[in-house]
Amino acid sequence: MFSNKAIFCIAWPLGMNAMLLQGILIIDTLMVSPLGEQALAAMGLSAGLAGLMIGIIFAFSNGSQMLLAQAHGAQSKLALKSGYWSGLVINISVGCCALLLMQIIIPYLLPLLAATAEIETLATEYLSWFSLVFISLAIAQNFTAFYNASGNTAIPFYSNLLELPLNAALSYIFIYGAWGFPEMGLKGAALGTVVAVTMRTVFLYWCFNRQLLKALKIPYWTQQKFKATLINHFIKSLPIANTFITMTLSLNVCLLIYAQLPVYAFAALTLLFPWIRISGHIVTAWAQASGILVGQMIGSQQLQLLDSFVSRAWRVALYLSLLVTLLYACFSTVFTYLYPDLKVETTTVLWQLTPILLCLPLIRSSNTLCGHMLRAGGDASFVFKVHFFSQWLITVPLSALLVLYWEVSVFWVFGVILLEELIKGIPFHLRIHRDKWKRDLID
Repeated sequence: MFSNKAIFCIAWPLGMNAMLLQGILIIDTLMVSPLGEQALAAMGLSAGLAGLMIGIIFAFSNGSQMLLAQAHGAQSKLALKSGYWSGLVINISVGCCALLLMQIIIPYLLPLLAATAEIETLATEYLSWFSLVFISLAIAQNFTAFYNASGNTAIPFYSNLLELPLNAALSYIFIYGAWGFPEMGLKGAALGTVVAVTMRTVFLYWCFNRQLLKALKIPYWTQQKFKATLINHFIKSLPIANTFITMTLSLNVCLLIYAQLPVYAFAALTLLFPWIRISGHIVTAWAQASGILVGQMIGSQQLQLLDSFVSRAWRVALYLSLLVTLLYACFSTVFTYLYPDLKVETTTVLWQLTPILLCLPLIRSSNTLCGHMLRAGGDASFVFKVHFFSQWLITVPLSALLVLYWEVSVFWVFGVILLEELIKGIPFHLRIHRDKWKRDLID
């Protein structure tokens, strides 16, 4: 039940699902790149702000997912029902807050962050449309968390398989005004995403209503009343969510700092980051699937299987990191063909960043697996502390110094990401080898 094959059966839809999500951004950048470096920079700036809100939605979904995995392992319908409805209320609340907050901060924050007036105008138009996606995405992610926790990761994958071509087609139509539609430019990419994500949510609701909704209408809650159940779910998922929130916050703050780089350097990073995320999800999916099965082991009290399970999962993660490194090497030879409209200055920056890019997955993959194992094992607070201190005491301030004060080459700015992974690796691996996280399971 907990073999490498079992991990793979859960992991491949998770990985493909995550890659499709990042593929949407890559498609948008491919379509937007002919509009010029100013449009690319505006999209990168918008991704920093919108990604912050989306990351918080994903963070609470991940917290719910781990609790639902334990409920599934224990085969408790009451816990599954309580986890699903509590997660839905939390997600929708976060989505509404994100929508409201985005509308408030856009007029005040973008003028401070945009390097030029044109970038500010383009980013404002993009975010005004894109922020409409938050609520439907929040609902979709709760469905996704439930399916993933039960090991049925194929349904979320199919939903994204529906969304990706629809998003690509709609974005093209709206950006360039195909088939008689008005030419909307950069904001057309945002509108295409909003419509496609809404359709994905409708598909997930249809699948869930047909297969599972009746089973979740049983009476009672795990804490007798729903309000107490909701609070309990929030408290238990918060340490897990906090880790993803601090990761998202630091990443997007760094993106906003990078926006102060020269336009060509920032445009290069805007092109590069989606590829880093999409290839990195190969390892992340394996780690996330391993964490789901660890959660199910906890729920079914099969703790004696943990040592051999973690050892097998780590070896495969290492092989996957080598595959990612190979993919990065291939990408560095073909990006001039993928983005033929780029100027020489942007292409030169991409070449400069390649050595760091090739080293990154070898360290990050092991850290990723450690983080998911520790979270699944009840040691989420430790994972949060490691991420928080490495990112907010090192990565963010050092990036700000390098970009805003010392004005060094983008090579050294990008290298801070590698430094962060090296620092995080020490406490993560020490914690795994000390086995404290396993003792925390029993408590």
